Amino acid sequence: MLTTTNGILWQTLEGPLAGLELARLGWGTTEALTAGLPHDDIAGLWLVNPVTGGLPPVAQRFHLPATHGTPVLYNGKNVGTHYEDDYAEYVLLMGITAEDLTAGRVAQSDATFEAIEGALKSIGFDFHNVVRTWFYLDGLLEWYDDFNRSRDRFFESRGIFGGFVPASTGIGCANLNGAAIIAGAIAMRPKQDAAGKPLAHAEMVESPLQCSALDYRSSFSRAAEIVTPEGQYLFISGTASIEPQGATVHLDDGAKQIGLTMDVVEAILGARQMTFKDITRAVAYIKRPEDRCHWQAWLAAHNLPADYAQEVIADVCRDDLLFELEADAVKLS
Repeated sequence: MLTTTNGILWQTLEGPLAGLELARLGWGTTEALTAGLPHDDIAGLWLVNPVTGGLPPVAQRFHLPATHGTPVLYNGKNVGTHYEDDYAEYVLLMGITAEDLTAGRVAQSDATFEAIEGALKSIGFDFHNVVRTWFYLDGLLEWYDDFNRSRDRFFESRGIFGGFVPASTGIGCANLNGAAIIAGAIAMRPKQDAAGKPLAHAEMVESPLQCSALDYRSSFSRAAEIVTPEGQYLFISGTASIEPQGATVHLDDGAKQIGLTMDVVEAILGARQMTFKDITRAVAYIKRPEDRCHWQAWLAAHNLPADYAQEVIADVCRDDLLFELEADAVKLS
């Protein structure tokens, strides 16, 4: 089972960790990120966050309790890990960028999708196996529509719209690579039993309180789930204060936007017979530092710990959205 360890950036990254470490994800100022040296033998995605709101630089370490995996090498770089359990093979990719970082933003976006596909094909997967993606765009609010058109073109060319559309997060944040866009992904390919029946499958999960993001041409599913005989693994996309017709609600009210966001997350969890107690990893993206108090108040009111989610100051995909939460949840059989 894929798990994560959260903590302070380099202090945590250099600490002991049981099992197999698959990838690393960190947020901090340029100074904080460059104070330590990333391990080249572990895929990493390093996000520059000059506006911290007083929050410490943070890290997530993706790992498995005990198993083995194979590094995924693409264009001479370690970009992820290929691993398996009794029911499926998986790939976790982190830190995917275009090769030419001098190209324009849209060209880099196009190349990033091709790089994800290229890394997957190098080990026998393809983009149809992708269950969940992350995209961090430098200057997101200046070109998010262009990014969406880039994603649409790629999905149309690969036939993604005719099948499984991955869950996703799109956040405004620069990166240590200096790329216009940097990405990560999780892919799954089921194994089969003796009769040729798949032992695992992926499902798109709708949001009971929202329309499909596809309705307004934002090409991701609200959540995605991997189901195996061992249990359910739910990946909730970046979720924000958006009403059923797709409009932003509670303008300029951080507390109410957080409340609606978490109502939406709770409804998605409930649709899969889960609760907030089943969440194993979460990231809270807070646009304005002054709204962190509202997030902490929401946690306290719901008897959840103050460190329930990693907290990052960052732009969400619309300028009027003040908060977004992404989360993973697990329910074992």
